[in-house]
Order: sequence, then structure tokens, then C-alpha cells
Amino acid sequence: EVYGEKPLVEKGQTSRKITIDSETIESLPIRDLNEVYALQSGVVRVQSRIHGIPDYEEKGLEEVHVRGGRSGEIAYMMDGMYLRNPIFNVIGTGTRLNLMALRQLDWQPGGFNAEYGDAMSAVSNLHTRSGGKKFQYGLRYETSGVGASMGSSYDELRGYDDISIGLGGPIWGFNKLSYWISGEYTNNSSARVFEFDDKIYQLLPELLSDGSNYQEYLNILDDNKENLVQPWDNEAGFRGFGFRKTWDVFGKLTFKPTNKIRLNASYWQVANHQKVFNPAFIFWDDGQTELFEDTYRYYLEYNQSVTSRTFFTVRTTRFIQDKFLGVRWQDSDDDGRPDWFEWRHSAGPYENTSDPYNPDMVPYSLSDNGDTLYYTMVDPRSGWYVGSEPGLYNWDTAEDFTDLNGNGIWDQGEPWVDRDGTGFTDGQWDGPELVNALYERDGSYWLEPEMYEDYVPFMDYNFLQNSVGLHPAIHPQAYPAITPDAQYLGYFYSGFADDPYYYMPTFNGYVWTEGRIFGGHSSLFNKSRAETNEIRIDLTSQVTDKLKIRSGFDYKSHKLDYYEVVAPWLGEGAFVQTFGEFWQDTGPDSLLPTDDGYEAPDRGQGNNRYDPGEPYADANKNGKWDAYREPEEISAYIQNTFEVPWMVVNAGLRIDAVNYNTQVWADTLGKFSPGQPWFYSDINGNGSWDQGDEPASNLAGLAQQKVLFTDTKWTYQISPRLGFSHVITDQATFTFNYGIYYQTPTYQNVFLRTNMLEDPEELFESSSSQSVGNASMIAQRTESYSFAFNIQFNRYWAFTLGGYNKNMSQNLFYRTSRSGVYEYRVFSNGDYGSARGIEFMLQNRGMWFNTMLQYTYSIAKANSAHDWAGDTGIYIDAPSSEYLMSYDRPHDLTLSIYSKLPLGINAGITAFYQSGPPYTPLIFNGRDPQQDIKNPNSKRQPPFRNVNLLFTKAFKYYGLTVNMGLNIQNVFNIINELDIWPLTGTADEPGEYYTDRVGLPDAEHDKPSSYYDRPWMYYSPRQMNFYIRIDFK
Repeated sequence: EVYGEKPLVEKGQTSRKITIDSETIESLPIRDLNEVYALQSGVVRVQSRIHGIPDYEEKGLEEVHVRGGRSGEIAYMMDGMYLRNPIFNVIGTGTRLNLMALRQLDWQPGGFNAEYGDAMSAVSNLHTRSGGKKFQYGLRYETSGVGASMGSSYDELRGYDDISIGLGGPIWGFNKLSYWISGEYTNNSSARVFEFDDKIYQLLPELLSDGSNYQEYLNILDDNKENLVQPWDNEAGFRGFGFRKTWDVFGKLTFKPTNKIRLNASYWQVANHQKVFNPAFIFWDDGQTELFEDTYRYYLEYNQSVTSRTFFTVRTTRFIQDKFLGVRWQDSDDDGRPDWFEWRHSAGPYENTSDPYNPDMVPYSLSDNGDTLYYTMVDPRSGWYVGSEPGLYNWDTAEDFTDLNGNGIWDQGEPWVDRDGTGFTDGQWDGPELVNALYERDGSYWLEPEMYEDYVPFMDYNFLQNSVGLHPAIHPQAYPAITPDAQYLGYFYSGFADDPYYYMPTFNGYVWTEGRIFGGHSSLFNKSRAETNEIRIDLTSQVTDKLKIRSGFDYKSHKLDYYEVVAPWLGEGAFVQTFGEFWQDTGPDSLLPTDDGYEAPDRGQGNNRYDPGEPYADANKNGKWDAYREPEEISAYIQNTFEVPWMVVNAGLRIDAVNYNTQVWADTLGKFSPGQPWFYSDINGNGSWDQGDEPASNLAGLAQQKVLFTDTKWTYQISPRLGFSHVITDQATFTFNYGIYYQTPTYQNVFLRTNMLEDPEELFESSSSQSVGNASMIAQRTESYSFAFNIQFNRYWAFTLGGYNKNMSQNLFYRTSRSGVYEYRVFSNGDYGSARGIEFMLQNRGMWFNTMLQYTYSIAKANSAHDWAGDTGIYIDAPSSEYLMSYDRPHDLTLSIYSKLPLGINAGITAFYQSGPPYTPLIFNGRDPQQDIKNPNSKRQPPFRNVNLLFTKAFKYYGLTVNMGLNIQNVFNIINELDIWPLTGTADEPGEYYTDRVGLPDAEHDKPSSYYDRPWMYYSPRQMNFYIRIDFK
């Protein structure tokens, strides 16, 4: 039997490429693929709440930068087909592949051949496992329970349990057909665990009538005052927040009818449910959003060798990614009125809310003269009414009735007007139309944006004042009337030595403000579906002994449904984004109240949902209204490899084309005008501009006004790729690579609020964020050079020393535009940046241990960190000069070692050193500090350091191998700072300017001690997991 050994330096490789097989991953302390990517130098994963892209963690998205590029510039692939979410251009928690399904990972940080496109920083290709000729299975279990049993509160609160199983082999009776099935379930009882200080509020004893415990009462009260704590700050030490539950299953069938044909079919499904940590919700999180993600992928591959020198592969996938981010329906007092309803509607005219925690207090109102009470039963904004199915209702189409008891809903016996027409039933009262039943999952209903309530009235002390104001003892409707001084119930702080309400406002208005939420809801609602259908054909031919040609074609069509609302309680002022086409909510009769023939609302009018028959703008010209957008992408390439003994040359050419299949504002010449709408008078009502007969202007105000549009067209970019490997010796090469790389803009930015382009004035007035997408944008561009010396100096050791330079242009940013009196921002191409670095890699492949050490020294500069960086509400264009980016990390060192020692002992180590992110310091301008805007990102946080260890002992019994041991993350319990205070540059000390504000409320003090107790500004401490793996081969 003859074995071959792959050389550490391959002369045919013209750029950096790292291959990691499943054996390596199993041998290292790696829990998921994100940790595999983190092992590659030059990769920066941003987890900071300060430096990260807003809302990414909440939406389950990963922010990863490679070689100084922006986030979202990586082509994630599985078996050669794209994986990322096209709405955001990234992957996240909804695309977790279980490690037992992985055969090999190929990682190329730049310099990739023409067969790869729509990426500017890196390509990651996951090769999935297939069933072999013999049956095999594996079981892996990892838990934090061992650390918990040893007394670790941290590990107990983590509640980490992970189980994986995989099995495969030939199908009995069909020796040419094999299978592989694997799955993984991961549960984190807490998404994050932090250790807080020991300053906590002690519960005051109830004063006895004889006053015998008065001194004890004062002592405890004085302790609380001295510790400067509030009643809700009552837990010391470790506390857990949020949770994460993820499972996925992968199945694959392989059919090999002949030695020239192979057919693969696979199915992959992922489900993720999580609630992340949010500092505003550390004392109460019922109103915080939770995320559901569901991923489905169908894959089919056909591979055939036509001749001994030529083969082709046809692949096709259907990839669906669903996301839902929302808040649970809660009815805390089980009185049939959900919490949001009671927060929104007051219990009488004397307070702004009702009490969602008291079933005996419900919303009501009084008549003008105060002698009649009306219970509030209907919410006008959502249309929901007490006793109905949870959902949104349209009352415009309900039959008119006489509301005898004034409760807003029809009750048996009340007269009504029986309306004729479609959708109405004769002889019975037809109530409001159920427009949208609430999403139901995980044992709960989930609120629609119309039900969200602002959290500001429930921040800090306000929620206590609300409860005091609702106290029956002082409520004006109480009987018999009792009017004690409100201070004794805690509405104000009197300043007396025995007054326990030192944390409430003083009579002068001084009070602690901390920004903690105790009611209302998170500000974000988001749901989306991204469906991608892709077909790819590749042909490879070894034309001669020296020349190999590879060519291919790829077509992708997307169906993107996206709906997001920010700050829903603002109503028309909320930021709303949807990919649905524009329509008029007239109802099926297509009539508005101003139209001739209109008599009354029909079923469907004003329900905020498209109904067949309603007028719409057919942006994609498919003859029907769509709630989604359907962009298309086409690419083709040819890659030539010319090989002679002393050199290998890779030369390729790639073309990428995209059509957004929508409309863009146009000028009178029919050219794109994405930043300036043009209007015309549709005098003859034919829906098109008759040039010469109908006036047109770039200012609104024309009679029978409509907007000029033009259809998007296919746009394309051509990318040359060139690389060569010069063979210096049998074990040494010099490589050089050049390429231009393009990437389609993120579709979220292309279609941003473009459903409102038909009515520009409403678009500009509809919210505080006057921003709009742009379907005329072209692809973003990166030009890259790289070189390397690759030397293998014996059988076991090799190193690479190289460098790279990247110039980035045509990145997205907000451009300020104006139309009449309106000022707004339009996504455009125009941002730029540069990155350069030196890379070193040392490899060892030995009998007893294997090692890979990677080091990168780099500089990443740009004029903006990400596409939305200009979304500040300040209408200025982006900076005109480059500066260090927050994801710049000059020094990046990673090390992985795994060894198979005698006596069945295995050990795997990963170690990291990475420079901290830069930050803009604060400087004093008079008494107060301010950002040093002349020197952005001119200082740097402390570096990140970490060592992880997997230590196991193997036991073998016939074909069974059992590995048992420990997987320890941060084995040395190194304290790493995730975020810092810019005045001091540390995480533990904000600076005297800020800490001087801590004290009992007065003119100089407005912060409790807990305000600067922020353990979330640090990375996680040591984590210890018990590990067991069983394999049968």
C-alpha cells in the first residue's frame, strides 16, 4: 500500500490559501466555525457595543473584517455555492453548520481566482462530508455542568450544553449509494454572564408599632445610602442575561453509478432562538426583543468526466433564510388586557397608564362632567379590542352601530346599520376586519409594531412614580377618598433621616438617571425572508500537459421580503422600511373618498395590507403586486493555468452583472436621477409623461402630479485576475497575485424605502430619518496586490513571508440631496479606503504534533467604517480623508497546536494576541471633555490575549474510540477589555470627571454607584466544559 504526502509548499498555489480538515478541528478547542475563522490572522471579529455596527448582534449578524476591508466583503460558500444573506451580505447565527457535517474548510484571504466573485476580502468554502464505504458514527457532548459542580457560579449560569451526532455509510443493498446525516443542538441558558460588585440594596424591615427595630431600620437605610444603590440593584456577583438555543441538521446522499459520474443531494436546516444582552434591560427584560431564525437549504450536484482530461459540474441550490425579531405578548395580571394595552391607555384621567400588574385596575375614561365611567376596550391604533383574537383590526370596514355603553365595541342588543356589499353578511353585525393575526411561536403571540410602547416613560425612577400614582390610596376615584401626602408612598424624597425614598426625585427635582428600562418595548421590529435560487456550471479541461482551462457560469435570482420598523410608537414618524411595491390602500373597489362613485369603505380599505384590485406601482414589470424585490445576478469566468517546471501562471477574467429589477427616479431625458425626483402633470391620466404636452419640473406642486421613473438595467463589471508562482527550488517558491474584485451593494441599502418613491413628499416627511436607497448604484471595487516567499526547509517545517496592498473605492455612503424645501440622504457610491500588511506563517506537520503560527502586521484606513456610518442625523457628507478604522488591528498573532501523546492522551491549544481597537480620545475644552475630532482614532485600547485548551484521554475498544476530557476557554483567566472609557483608556475607571457625579441626588450628583459597574466592558473569563467524543469506524 502506497501513501502520498501533500507538500507544505505547493508550487501551483499562487496566493495564500489555508485548508483545515475535520481532524484538525476535532483536535483543537473549537466549538463552532466562527472560532475557526478567528484562528486566521488578519481576521477581525467585532463584538464591541461601541465599535460595532448598530443592531448587528440583536439581528443575529456577524461583523467580520478581513485584511482591512469592511464587514460583508466575504464570500461564504458551501460546496461551491453561496451562503450569506443577500439582504445584509453577511452570515450569522442562522447559518451555523454542525462540525460533524464538515469535511474541510478552504480559506482564501484575498488573491482568489476568477471562479470566485461578489467578494472583495476573502472566500470561505465549506466542503461537506459524504458517506464512506463502511458504516461509521460519532457522538460528541460538551457541557459546563462540570465547572458548575465544582462550585463555579459562572459556569452554572452559562448553562452550556452541546450535543452532536453523525452517522453514515453505504445503504444496504445499494453499494453505489451512500449517506451522511449529522446534527447538533446547542443550548446556552444565558447568552452572557457577568460578575457585578457586592454593593446591593438591602431590604428594609417593616417598622414595628413599638419602634423596637427603628435603629435597625436606620442602620440598614444608612448602609443603602452609603452604597448609593437602588431597590432593583439587589443581586451581587454573577448574573446571567438572555439565552441562545440553536440546532441544525444536515443530510447528504451520494450516488456513483460509474467511476465517471457522481451525484450529490443534500438538505440542511438551522433554527436559532436567542435574546441578547442589552444594558438598558439589566433589571427587567420582558419588553426586550427576541430573535427567531430559520434556514433551509436544498442542494443538488452532478459531476461527470467527459474524457480523461475533461469534466464538468452542475450545481443548483434553493436557499431560504427567515428572520423574525420582535417582542412577546404579555398579560402580567391575566386580566385579558395585555401589558402594552394597559401602558397605552390610562386608568382614568389622572395618570398616563393603567397598571399591568394589578387585575383590579383596568383602563377607563370619564365623561366630560365626570359622572359616567367608560371602560376602554379598543385600541384605535392597532384596532385590537378586548376579547378578540390577538392581531391587527381595521375598524373602517366595521358596520356602524350605536355605542350605548360607550366602551367602543358593539355589544349584544345595540342597534347597528346593516351594510350591503361584498364581504358583508346580511342580518348580523359585521365587526372589524382581522387584517393580520399575530405571529405565534414558542408558546406566545408576538407583537406587531402598532402595539409597541415607548420605554422612555418607564425608565429609572419613573416606573415607581407611575405605580405610586396608581396606588388606590391616593387615586382620586378611591372611595372613601383618602389623600395622604404622596411623599410617604415614595413619589418624592423629603430628605428626612428615616425617609427610605432617597432614590426618588427631591422636591428640587434632583434624581438619579441611569438609563435602565422597566416598561415599554425595545425600539426594533424586523422580519425578513431571503430566498435565493442559484445554478452554477463549471467546466475543467487539461488541454495539454502544460495548460489547464477552467470556465463557468453562475445565475442567482433572489426573492427578498423585508419589513423593519424603528421606534414604532412614533406612528407616522417611525422609521419604516419595506421591500413591498407601492400601492394605494383603497380596498378592492380602487376608490378613494375623493373619487367619483365612492360611497363607503369596502372590506380592505385602510387595512395597511394589499388587497387584489387596489392600484399599485409594478416596479418589476411582472404584472402583479409583490411584497418583495427580485434582483438577479449573472457571472461568468475563464481561468487559465499554465504550468512549466519553473513557473505556474494563473490568469483569469471574470464578468459580474446585476439587475435590481425595479425603478429609479429619472429626469426629463430618461436618465437616472436617484437624488432628485422630477414631477410631471398627468393631464390626460394615462400614467405616462407626454413630452411637449404636459409640464415637468424638479419642484413639487404641479396639478395631477406624478413622478418620472425609468427602469433599471443590467450593469456589469469585468475583473482581471493574475497570479504566478516562480519555483526557486523544489521546496521554495515566490508568488505574486494581482486582481480587481467587485461586490454588489447590500440589497438593504439598494431598496431602502424605495416603496415610497411614488410620493417623495410623504417619503421626506414620514420619519425623522429622511434616507432612501438607490437602485442605480454600481458594484463596490477593490484592487489588490500581494506577494509571498514560501519555503519548506525540511519534511516537517515550512514558512511563508509576504505582504499585500488593497485600495478600496466605490464603497457605499450617504450623499446629502435636496428637493425643494426638503433635505435628505441617498445611498451612493463614493467612500474609499486602503489597507496594507505583512504576513508570516509557520507550519509544522509532524508525527507527534502539528503546529500553525500566523502573524499579520497591518494598517487599515478609510473615510468611513461602514455603509450606515453617516446615519447620524447630521446632514454632512462623509469625511474627505482617510483615518484609522475601528477595526484596525496592527498586530495579529494566532497559534494552534495539537498533539497525540502516548497513552492515548491528546492535547490541542489555540492562542491569540491581537492589538486593541483604536479610539478617539476625549480632551478638555474648558471644564467639560469633548472628542478630539482633529485626531480621530489616535489612541488604542489594550490588546486582546487568550489561550484555549482541549485535553482528552482516549480509550479504544474494538472499533470504538472514546475521548474524554476538558475544553477550557481562556485557560489562564486573562482579563481582556472589550470596551473602554475614552477619557482614561481603561474599562474599570471612567475618570474623576464622571465618577464625581456619583452621590445622593443633588445639584452635583445624578448617578448611583451601579452606573459605572459595567462588567460587560470585558471579555468572558475562564470557561470550563466537560468534553466527551465517541467514534466508531
